Amino acid sequence: MANNEDLMQQMNAAAEEAQAELQKSYVQWSARDVGEWWSRWYLKAGHKRLGRILVALAKAEKEKQAKA
Repeated sequence: MANNEDLMQQMNAAAEEAQAELQKSYVQWSARDVGEWWSRWYLKAGHKRLGRILVALAKAEKEKQAKA
């Protein structure tokens, strides 16, 4: 069984993969698509990490729109 540090590293790596997948085509996604993405990744990366990814993405989009 993996120790806590190994588990955290695995979850962080999974979160990076989930973020890359989301950033590829999120602009075209519906809420259903985001829900499917979440379902694929939450056991591997954790709810908190996925939530942070979504919030960071929303903030970046808001800042991009403010500059335009």
